[in-house]
Amino acid sequence: MSKTPAPQSTAAPKKGHSDPKTLPVPRPLSPRSGAAQKLSAPKPDSSGSGAAQRIVSGLRLRTTFSVAGDWSVWGGGLCVAGEDLAWVGGEGSVSTIDTAGRVTRTVSRVCGSNSWCDYIVRGDDGEVYVGSYDDCKISRVSADGAVSTFSKLTVSPRGLTQLSSGRLLVCGEGGLYTVTGRGVQGVELGVDVKYAWDVSVNKKVCILDGQYKHVGTYSPTKSRPFRPSSLTSDGENFVICDPNNRTIDTIDRRGVCLSVYPTTDDCRWEPLLVDMLPSNCVWVKFDGGHVCVYDQI
Repeated sequence: MSKTPAPQSTAAPKKGHSDPKTLPVPRPLSPRSGAAQKLSAPKPDSSGSGAAQRIVSGLRLRTTFSVAGDWSVWGGGLCVAGEDLAWVGGEGSVSTIDTAGRVTRTVSRVCGSNSWCDYIVRGDDGEVYVGSYDDCKISRVSADGAVSTFSKLTVSPRGLTQLSSGRLLVCGEGGLYTVTGRGVQGVELGVDVKYAWDVSVNKKVCILDGQYKHVGTYSPTKSRPFRPSSLTSDGENFVICDPNNRTIDTIDRRGVCLSVYPTTDDCRWEPLLVDMLPSNCVWVKFDGGHVCVYDQI
């Protein structure tokens, strides 16, 4: 696989939130018009898998840092709360970190003391929802830091996203589920999902439309087997971590590859988790507690 070096910025990170005791109110996600027009998208192969691809740089490194604290602080999920602030999941707790790697706030007893806060998503009113694989539940952390159980599950969550206010979509063994504070309902899919993990299936990414019908698949051919570990969307395109090949891939809503960004010059560790804001700000957490913040170009 050829590789195009990414230009790096040495500019100092922007100043973070002045009041770490107040949880940030995230901006609502909205589609960005023309986002894909900045990149030259290769034509998909006849199978629509996106395997025929050209290596282009879709990200520009803004800053990189290591998260302070031990593994129990930052070993779980990742959720961007602002340009200079993100939530990370720990063992039983969630914390906010800034782009200097400082832990600015910790909310305890979100999950069991020996359970990881594996998945974190933004709400509409400053709250975050936290999924724990071990606890089989989703917790809600309100803007003032109050913790409550949003929903108990009969399956272990393996991916979490928000569909609308107070309504989540959860990946679990055997399929997808919509979750509200009133209960859990299985989703009838237009694709055979034997094992769902953050909306990736059998080393593929399957794209579903608003009716959960299969509209695209991304399963590229690379030097090593494609292994999607995390994905996010800005409402227009998807950004995917592939730790096996140490790349961050951007695809459109049909599974066509727009860019493949190699991370080998940014961090010697594997990219594991990704989240983004509609302002083109992309956070990626690597193994070993390292974080890179990118601008999408």
